[in-house]
Formats: sequence, C-alpha cells, structure tokens
Amino acid sequence: MFFSFHRVGTIVLPLIAFITFAKSALGAPGDLDTGGFGAGTGKTHTAIGPAYDRAAGIALLPDGRIVAAGTCHNGTDYDFCLARYLPTGALDTSFNGTGTILTTIGAQNDVATAIALQADGKVVVSGYCENSGRVNFCAARYLATGAIDSSFSGTGKVITQVGAVYGLATALALQPDGRIVVVGVCYDGGNTDFCLARYLPSGTLDTSFNGNGKLVSPIGPSDDSAQSVALQADGKIVVAGYCISGGAKFCVARYQMDGGLDTAFNSTGKTLTSFGASDDTAYSVATQHDGKIVVAGECRNLGSADFCLARYRPNGTLDTDFNGSGKVRAAVGANDDVATALALQPDGKIAAAGLCANGGNYDFCLARYLANGAPDISFGNAGVVITPIGTSQDHGRAVTLQPDGKIVVAGSCDVGSRTDFCLARYQGGPFEARNCTMDIDGDNQVLATTDSLIHTRIALGISGSAVLSGITFAPHASRTTWPAIRDYLVSQCGMSIVP
Repeated sequence: MFFSFHRVGTIVLPLIAFITFAKSALGAPGDLDTGGFGAGTGKTHTAIGPAYDRAAGIALLPDGRIVAAGTCHNGTDYDFCLARYLPTGALDTSFNGTGTILTTIGAQNDVATAIALQADGKVVVSGYCENSGRVNFCAARYLATGAIDSSFSGTGKVITQVGAVYGLATALALQPDGRIVVVGVCYDGGNTDFCLARYLPSGTLDTSFNGNGKLVSPIGPSDDSAQSVALQADGKIVVAGYCISGGAKFCVARYQMDGGLDTAFNSTGKTLTSFGASDDTAYSVATQHDGKIVVAGECRNLGSADFCLARYRPNGTLDTDFNGSGKVRAAVGANDDVATALALQPDGKIAAAGLCANGGNYDFCLARYLANGAPDISFGNAGVVITPIGTSQDHGRAVTLQPDGKIVVAGSCDVGSRTDFCLARYQGGPFEARNCTMDIDGDNQVLATTDSLIHTRIALGISGSAVLSGITFAPHASRTTWPAIRDYLVSQCGMSIVP
C-alpha cells in the first residue's frame, strides 16, 4: 500500500539564531543561481536508492547547508531518506559519511512527508508508515551527524495510531519549546478528517493536547484532508488543506494550544473557501508577522489547474486587501499548475513553488507575488519562472528562503530510467527592506543605551524579554515590546532572528 498526493508535506523553518542583512544578489530575480549552486547550473539531482527518490521537505541550517527529506525505494519497499548539501549544492559527506541516508521505520512502506530543524541542530522527519497493512503517523529524529537520535522515544523513531482505520501524516511544525506538532488526514471508516498529534521533545505523546496527545477533527460535511500546518506567534496552530463540500474547497482550521478549535477564528474555528465551480485544493499555509494567514494550492476549471492563493485576516475572514477579494488565481504554465509550497519574504512578497505543465512534461515552477496579491513583475518573466531540471517529469514539492534572498526549491526529477531528489536555487534579489534605520525603538534617535544595546543582544542570540531587560525607553518610543521590535527588524530590515 503506497499513498501519494500532489503535495506530501510542508516545511516549517527552524529558529535561526543569527542576524543576516539582506544583500544584493548577482543576476536578476528569478534567474538560476549559476554562480554558486550546482556546479554552475543552479540545480542538482541526487540518487539515493536504486530507482525512485522523491524529496518532499526542505530545511535550511544556519550555516547555509540544506537538508532535504523524502521517500526512497530501497529495492523492496519505501523508506524515509535524507540528503544534506553544502551551500554549493554538493553533498555534505560529514552527514552519514555520504551525505545521504535511508531509514526503515515500519515493517513495510515508510513515506516521509515533512522535515523541521531543531535549534540544537537535530532533524525531525515525519510521515506515515505501514505495518501489516495498517498505515499510521510516524516520525524519526536524527543527530546532526545523520545518526538516529536514540533519546527520541528510545529508538529515534515513533509510530502512532491516530485514525480509527488509518492516519497519513502530511506536515510538521516545531513549537519554540521543542514540542512537535504533526498533522494529516485520518479515516474512520466513513469520512476522512483533519487529524493532529503533538509530541514532547522526548517523543512521547503530549497529553496536555486534547488529553491524549492526538485529535481527529471533522471540518467540512464530507471528506477533509489536512495538508499543511503553521504556528502563530501566540502558539495557536493553523492547519490548511481541502474539504469536500459540493466539490473540493480550501479549508483552514485554527486550534488553541490545548487542541480545542479557536472560536475567535470565523466564530467556529474553521472556514471553507471556494474559487470557482470546480475543485480547489490547498497544499501549503504560512502565517505573516501581522497574524494574517496565507494559503496556496491549485484550482481546477474544466480539467486544467491554476495556482491559487488566499489570504485571511486573523479573525478568519478573507483579507480584501489581497487582490480585492482575498483570493488570487493565476495561470503559470501552459496547462496544469499546482502550487505545492509557499514562503513569505521579509518584505511581504510571497513565493509560491510547485509543478507546472510545460508541453508534455511537468517542470519546477515558481511565482512571486507582491503583498497586495499582484504579480511581482521584477521576478522572472512577469513574476513567473518555469525550470526543466531532469529529462522529463520534474515536481517541485518544497521551498525555503535563504537569508540573502535566494530561493531554494526541492522535489523529484526523472533522470533517464530513475527518479532522483533534485534542488534548484534561484536569485531572489534584495528583500527591498524599507524604512529601516538603527532607531530600533522608534523614538527618532539612535542611542547606545537603547538601540545599540538591543541590537547587540540580538546579535548574541538573545531573544524575548531578556532583550529589553534594564532598558528605559523614551515616553514617545513606538516599539517597546519584544514582538514589536522583532516584527520591525524582520519586516522592515529584512533580518532573520530568533522569535
């Protein structure tokens, strides 16, 4: 039994304990990074198993190395697999001696769908695993060396029954306190539903979440499938996917820290959004620093699919500042266009990656939008880039942003008779930081006892209330709390800092 979706996961980026100022990139935004990645090509592919390897998630280390996770066939069945790359795109042989690893989790097929990087450098991978015909949530944690971390559930691996019949984990997020949130789709014999599990850093279920560490949550009137998860700054959990209600629709649910639906979100904790008369399927979700929620996926009309995005206000209503309706539908390639992943830039721009039909094949594709939903015409060809990677079918599945503005897309590529992990890195251009000065607290002056002290503490990796300890602000200062200062530095100055 092997289940496959257009989108099999999402990536939540790790907390990065350093500061990077945006720099101008060489080449035009949307160009492949031929100067620094993939031996002058801007792309790379990696064979891990003997025939079939598919990357589903990607994470960026603070030193610029890249970790991709997915599913590889070992000659008999499917296993979790990972590859770690140097910033140049070459395999990092300090990871498991070869740069790659295959890991058996269950007795049969093991399908990795998501990856996240802990602050201590450990790597968490989640997905679903088959044992005696039954499919359950599963996860594994790796040390920075590539070895399995035996402190995680005693073996480095955990398998959890969530649904009554089966549970397929599709996405993963790490809380700042180290707890692990995994979401997916579960089947109870009637309909499929959103389902969630939360683990302590030790790998055991967190019983403060719904009393037993797991939750099955009906959203729409029929089948529901959770495809992506993001965490808000206040700890609430946002889950997006698709729900069948007279056809497939985007659906989003928001949960409290204890697992209960957050009724401050659309009064019910959930919302369904239709783009047209046919099926609309959400695959990725991200939260903006201002609390707004962006969702990306595909919308079908007469058999052809387009990129679709929706943006919601924190209260769950569509944000009409986004394209006038809260929704964007855009053709990218010649036929089917599926947005499988998205990333939010510090300047408010939105990068959506996926797979687009280009003649007889699918290729990597990447589109970038302004904060108001309009295409970013400075990027690629009127906001769009379509890139052949292998010799035929290329499926982009995950995307991440580097601190220098470059964009990395990972997925799978057909190369002759086999399918490999593949990555492409694109120039992003500067983050176009605006209104950024050293006046961090907004009192219209730059002082060593306030602004410079705050900056120094953050540069040393300090975060939260400790950044402001002992500082006296001017009465007219406009940014006097950690969230306000953090959001200013991220959104206005293009920095990447510990939340």
